[in-house]
Amino acid sequence: MNDIISINRQFLIMAREASKSRSGEIMTGLSRTALDRIAQMTLDEIDAMARDIGISVISVRLTESEMDRLLSLQGLQKAAYSISIAASARPRGGTASFPTSRQATEA
Repeated sequence: MNDIISINRQFLIMAREASKSRSGEIMTGLSRTALDRIAQMTLDEIDAMARDIGISVISVRLTESEMDRLLSLQGLQKAAYSISIAASARPRGGTASFPTSRQATEA
């Protein structure tokens, strides 16, 4: 479980930084709404979410066939292919907002 907490924390911090970039949605797979909400989170809220959520906040965004294709490519072709997949995919995170740690404990 400690690995998931660490990975979640690192991803949420990275997403907060990525929210400042126009390519944040492509880089993270999250919607602009989700990125904007993460950008508002304090480090304490990020730590609480990473610790308390109990699941991974990141997932593989490639299908099995996309993974097979990616493995067959060489060098920079892999990055170009991955970016093209990410750019054509619908970001996750929708319009739902993340609760603050105070809201989560009040629920």
